[in-house]
Amino acid sequence: MSPAKQYLITIFVQIVIAGSLLWASGLTWGSEQGDLASGEFTGTDLDSFIVAVWAVSFAVVLAVLALKHWGRRVVGLLGAVASAGGIYSLVSLDKNGVNSLWVFALILCAALVVTNSLIALTSRNWPTLGSKYSRATPPEPDAWALLDAGVDPTIESDPQQPRSHD
Repeated sequence: MSPAKQYLITIFVQIVIAGSLLWASGLTWGSEQGDLASGEFTGTDLDSFIVAVWAVSFAVVLAVLALKHWGRRVVGLLGAVASAGGIYSLVSLDKNGVNSLWVFALILCAALVVTNSLIALTSRNWPTLGSKYSRATPPEPDAWALLDAGVDPTIESDPQQPRSHD
């Protein structure tokens, strides 16, 4: 598979998995019936760390689009660590009264570990943004040409406007 195809597929899969994790965290994971009140709990009520995993995974996608080789590796590694933290958070969740959506979120976090690791390991061959998006540095003014034009190159002035020395 070409690096460009792998790049597009990995980014697309990362977006789909992260979006699915956000969607699953908003669903009802459990309910509690009490004497005075009863309530339903979403995934974010029970484990708010999975929203952080979503945010980091989406930030990895944006960073991969903007960064080059080493930057992509670093953010891929950070995304894999955050996703592994999501796995730990879901495994340590109290599962009393919780339906099986936490398993779905656990699988999504594991898939995010895989895609983030793939970004960290294989992104060196992926295409980068063109140089037209890079900031161009202005050329250094030639000191001799400025002196010939009657401008002091040590202070900021317009070389088209020669200063009078009255």
